[in-house]
Amino acid sequence: MFEMNTRTRTMDLSCLILWIVLILMVGVLPLRNFVGHAHWEYIKWVPTAEDIRSPQYILDIFIDLVGNTALFFPLGFFLSRLLTSSNISRQWLLAAGIGGTLSLGIEFYQVYCHNRFPSIFDIITNVTGTLLGVHFSLFRKTALLARQNPNITPNP
Repeated sequence: MFEMNTRTRTMDLSCLILWIVLILMVGVLPLRNFVGHAHWEYIKWVPTAEDIRSPQYILDIFIDLVGNTALFFPLGFFLSRLLTSSNISRQWLLAAGIGGTLSLGIEFYQVYCHNRFPSIFDIITNVTGTLLGVHFSLFRKTALLARQNPNITPNP
């Protein structure tokens, strides 16, 4: 669909690797929280009615929503830029799979930590952030192609 030069690919791959390392650091640090035994009781599977009535809980959810989405957005963006030879649906699936796997791994690690609270909501917002990054990358590619070739109508 869109060819990149080698320097751009190398730069995008470097950014992707660095961003994955950053995501892992945010998800697992500080390492002193790891205790080696599970805390399944800390997992918030579904918020309670009391949680939903709490302004502090709503604020925490909002901050998690924005933070997790923003943290995983570049992951999707760089993955999409690097998967130029794949068709669009494959890019979406690979990005969702990689973002979901990374997120699941971090949340599973947090089950074994003090002061960390794994959540299904985190996994959902992380995958959403990854997919928004893919969408933004594909939108940019389409806009760039349309600008370079004004006679070609982009596919919706």
